[in-house]
Amino acid sequence: MQAESIRMAEPQFRINHSIPIPVIKPLGKNDIKKKKKREDLMNSAYGLFTTIGYSHTTILSIAVKAGVGKGTFYNYFKDKEDIRNQLILSRATSLLNNAVAQLQETPELPNMTFSDKIVFITNYIIDAFTEDTDLLKLISKSLTWSLLRDQGKMSEHGSEISLTSFVAEALKNEHVRMKNPDLTIFTLLEMANSTCYSVILNKEPVDIEHFKPYLYRNIKLLTEDALEPED
Repeated sequence: MQAESIRMAEPQFRINHSIPIPVIKPLGKNDIKKKKKREDLMNSAYGLFTTIGYSHTTILSIAVKAGVGKGTFYNYFKDKEDIRNQLILSRATSLLNNAVAQLQETPELPNMTFSDKIVFITNYIIDAFTEDTDLLKLISKSLTWSLLRDQGKMSEHGSEISLTSFVAEALKNEHVRMKNPDLTIFTLLEMANSTCYSVILNKEPVDIEHFKPYLYRNIKLLTEDALEPED
């Protein structure tokens, strides 16, 4: 199949098969202070969003909890929606990075297929959500397709692994390409996201441990059907 089969026009999800090695510059004192203020605001927002809820949280309350003035908030974020989006991406990216780090340490990695790796990552994230249901509620309710598509653009540090870079690297290592990658990844995300929310929080129709084999079997079927050898 020709390369055109994996080309997608905006605003679709794009897999970048050319992943540059990040160059990380040391932070100066002012940059460290700014980074800390931003992190304080993010942590403040997370605490409020997961306790009193997004709709009941104000920019002023985020600033006060972070120990800064309301005006300082606008030095880092446009509005409440912006900090929520940045927070969701930050937590989701952290989860993915931790999952990939765990994957790299598993002894079975050399014998794992692309679909095995996707299942491993999914399992790690589900276990994390099971342990931290506040994080599940925040991410599952607000993680949109457009946010994931722009994850690389919004990443704070070049060393972070985005969903696109992980998929691209895994495909490259397997010497395969994915047919309709935007639709495949979207379907996988929605399937795991929507079903796990109900199963983890409400244990409906079954608890998560009973649901995992069914979910992972379908993830592997969908993933393997979308793969084809490189030309």
